[in-house]
Amino acid sequence: MKKTVTALLLLGFIAACKQDPKIGNNSNEPDSLYQSTPYQGMPTLTNRYRSITSPSDNPLTAEGVQLGRMLFYDPVLSADSTVSCASCHNPRFSFGDSSTTSKRVFGELTPRNTPPLINLGMNKKFFFDGRQTSIEDATADALKGEQHFNYVFSKSKLETQQRYLYLFKKAFGRPGDVTEDKVHKAIAQFLRTLVSYNSKFDLYMRGEAVLTSSESQGFAIFNDNAKGDCFHCHADGPYLTFANQILFFANNALDSVNDLNDFKDKGLGAISLDANDNGRFKIPTLRNIMLTPPYMHDGRFATIEDVIGHYSDSLKYSPNVDPLMQQFNQRGVHINQVEKNQLLDFLKTLTDTSFINKPEFQDPFK
Repeated sequence: MKKTVTALLLLGFIAACKQDPKIGNNSNEPDSLYQSTPYQGMPTLTNRYRSITSPSDNPLTAEGVQLGRMLFYDPVLSADSTVSCASCHNPRFSFGDSSTTSKRVFGELTPRNTPPLINLGMNKKFFFDGRQTSIEDATADALKGEQHFNYVFSKSKLETQQRYLYLFKKAFGRPGDVTEDKVHKAIAQFLRTLVSYNSKFDLYMRGEAVLTSSESQGFAIFNDNAKGDCFHCHADGPYLTFANQILFFANNALDSVNDLNDFKDKGLGAISLDANDNGRFKIPTLRNIMLTPPYMHDGRFATIEDVIGHYSDSLKYSPNVDPLMQQFNQRGVHINQVEKNQLLDFLKTLTDTSFINKPEFQDPFK
């Protein structure tokens, strides 16, 4: 009977996220209070999707994901308790931002456009310059850079709330203390659950939808060397990631420079310290691309039409433009307006509205 009551209390807490379970802090608490529940919410994906895996030291648990979701939306982790992860990563914009740059703590602006958080578990590099290689490390980086996260200060705030103490215990076991590492791991668990797989194009690939003539033509243009020539950078073999997970980075002819040291933002080069990497940035996914303007690492393009126009007619010279851009010498692929419209129609099929509206991804405090 006691086990049944405990289970009901836990389910109610996870759903409402506002109850404060009366769990003590003494060392004699039964071990049952420290046992987490394996997370069951991850979709079962076919082999058309890159696999989503968790590190062995941070498996997904129901309590860990819920804790991460709360920390993601709670400004308690920022230096002045005003900025949360969700302040810059809004679910309406596929967990990105609608501004060219985002506001950090104390009114500072981010140096680059905020990337959307989508299918991160299928990624191997993070941030436009690829400076982190795990979601946990990327979380730690973002917390310190954007929210000026101070662990000692935030720990004291978290420990005043019974619901947090309870979930840290359930998610990570004894001794149930609040540590910086657990904060990073919990948020990373939540981020791994942000999986998109139900766009119209996904349904089409599963035989559950039919593309219109214009969408189908746009898909053909996307994969045509002499037309859109998009697939070199925005494809991943048989996997539906729409971001090259082998090439990772590219100079996509955004800026005109004669010397590799003249790039205003050196991108990957600032991390690798190799001048040949200057001006190279991570290739983003095209999933939910219609929901994530403005575009490019600096948000220079306000609309997707501007992006298509760049690749069609406005490529700029620099010494290390990616060789996969086969039409670079003629400054673009030069598709006509009808073809641009068809390509746009195809890109719209990559929108997954179920992803941005999924209840499990929304603010748990509302």
